[in-house]
Amino acid sequence: MMNLDLRSIEADFGPEHADTFRRDLHPALIITMNPDLPSDTELDALVLQVDDQLNDLQSQPASEVEVRGVGPGERTKLPAAPNQQAVIEKASGEPFESFWERYKRHARRDLCLPDGLLYKQWQKWRDLQSKDAVKMSLAALAGMGVSTANIPALAVPATVFLLNVVANIGIEAICEGCAEEEAKRIKALKEAAKEKKQKP
Repeated sequence: MMNLDLRSIEADFGPEHADTFRRDLHPALIITMNPDLPSDTELDALVLQVDDQLNDLQSQPASEVEVRGVGPGERTKLPAAPNQQAVIEKASGEPFESFWERYKRHARRDLCLPDGLLYKQWQKWRDLQSKDAVKMSLAALAGMGVSTANIPALAVPATVFLLNVVANIGIEAICEGCAEEEAKRIKALKEAAKEKKQKP
C-alpha cells in the first residue's frame, strides 16, 4: 500500500483485509487480461483432451452436483463431472462450488451476452465448438487471477464441466439472471466512476 501511496496511485482494497481468491470483496469488478495464449499445437492438444473427456463423461452413468442458484439461498442441480471437479479442486485449492461461481461469472459474459463469441455461436448453431470454449476458458481463468502455471491444468476440466452442462441442460442453466447481473455490474462501475470524479 505504501508503494501505491508513493506513486500517488489510488486503490480500493475493500473494507477489510481478505484473500480475493477465497472471498471476493469486489464482486461487481471483473478484470480481464490477455493471457499468453498457447501455440496452435498446445491449443489443439487441450481441445483433444476436452473432447476425449466429454466422450468419456457421456458414457458414464448420469449424476448431479448441487451448486448455488441464482437467487439468495437457492440451490440448483447440474450434471456432475466428478473427475473434472476433483481436478479443479486440486489445481485451484478451493472447493468446486466456489471455483464454479467465479468461473461462471467470467464465462457468462462471453456465453450469455450478445457481444460474446460463444453467444453468437450458440445463437447460430445451437452448439459450441470445443476450441472456442477452451479459448474462452483460458481468458476467463486469467481474468480470475489464476496463475499462468495453473491455467492449462484448469482450462480442460472447467471447459468439460461447462460443455457438459450446456449439452445436458442447455445454455439457460448458465445464463439465467446474467443480463440482470451485468446491468448491476455496469451500474456499479458507473457509480464508482462518478464518485471518483466528485472527489476533490
